Amino acid sequence: MKKIIKKINLSKNKKNIAKITSGTFLGQLISLASLPILARLYGVEVFGTWALITALGMIISSYSDLGMSNLVMIEKKENLKKTYRVISSIALFLSLISSFLITLVYSIISDSLLISPYLFFVILFLSSFLSQQVQLCYTWLNRNEKYDVLMKNPLINYSIYGISGIVFGVLGFVHYGFYIAHLMGSFLTFLNMKKHLPRGMLIFNIKEILSFIMENRKFSILQLPTNITNNLKIQAPTLFISSIWGAEILGYYSITLRILQMPVILIAKAIGRVFFQVISEMKRTNKKIGNYVLRNVHKAMKIAVLPMIALVGFGDVLTVSFLGDQWVIAGDFVRILALQYFFMFLQSSMQGLAITLDKQQYALIANTVQILFLVVAILVGQYYFDSIYVALLLIAIFTIFIQIVYFSSLFKVMEISRFIYLKKVTTSITIILVTSFFLRGLFNFAYEVITR
Repeated sequence: MKKIIKKINLSKNKKNIAKITSGTFLGQLISLASLPILARLYGVEVFGTWALITALGMIISSYSDLGMSNLVMIEKKENLKKTYRVISSIALFLSLISSFLITLVYSIISDSLLISPYLFFVILFLSSFLSQQVQLCYTWLNRNEKYDVLMKNPLINYSIYGISGIVFGVLGFVHYGFYIAHLMGSFLTFLNMKKHLPRGMLIFNIKEILSFIMENRKFSILQLPTNITNNLKIQAPTLFISSIWGAEILGYYSITLRILQMPVILIAKAIGRVFFQVISEMKRTNKKIGNYVLRNVHKAMKIAVLPMIALVGFGDVLTVSFLGDQWVIAGDFVRILALQYFFMFLQSSMQGLAITLDKQQYALIANTVQILFLVVAILVGQYYFDSIYVALLLIAIFTIFIQIVYFSSLFKVMEISRFIYLKKVTTSITIILVTSFFLRGLFNFAYEVITR
């Protein structure tokens, strides 16, 4: 009987992953189809400016909820509505204040912004608040297994962004159309989810908000620093590249991330959302999660190997063929960072693991160390080698090493042998590198023979 129940649950999880993946797949197809057109309409510097705004917005959204968004996943049902409204109210206030202060600082220290400070403030505020709200709604619907709703989000987001971005670009709004298109996609995605949540979004009783914060301060103290450092480690390269190498190089880097994130967005995040829901439920029912986590990470590795072989071996060829010769630098970046995104794929497929294990401090330590090494990599690349290529290579190497140590520690907590994980990771890395370089060698040889 237990085996039958296990098979039913496994089948249910696969169906849920399939639902999210199907919507994400169609959304990514739309994004893929629109990207070459948008790249030609708006150019490198507009992509770079949006990347800077997005990075700052994501950093704001990492702390604007005081680290409490994931409470929605584990909170008792009777407290959920209050939790949602309080978190939204806190996020609105902190997003507004933070966006104003950041805009003020940037308007003083930087003269390279392509848009006015007023518009920068509005776009930054909307980007950060919508990002936080979309994530909060995702968490609510994920808890309630509303995967039919979640599967529509990528379709709505990428359709609105792609179509409106092209229309604005063709009409000549090359400075603002790209930003407005992104915000429209996020806003309509939020509306699609919000109608499935309770009515009301904000609460204005300050005493009630403060009381809620005090009641959940332990969760916030553990989760907030982790969220901030996790976002800093992701967004710090964007901020450094913007300040050191400028908007043009940042534009190449932003396109690189869009390409590398496609397998993560398409597959890993779908796996991760269902994974978080499953392990949260297992924890609430006092079940051990170790073996389930191990099976999940093994499956994620098998899925990720093929796309990473293609990106390591042929990232430059694919990028130039897809976007045009002017994006050749982005193609080089893709090859350098592809192996790092193998580990980003694994991390996304195990969403919420540290939270479920009550080991947020592990993530905090790993994120902090990664940020420090990231700074070292940028400084070495710039001041010793005068090369962004060296900087990105060092970032990839440091990230891979830290990710391996971090997940080895979590497997130890779950009483699962770390050596099983290390063996699988080492095998996957070897397969990716050997196969990609072998295939690239064959490709180069064939190209030389044909073009003689």
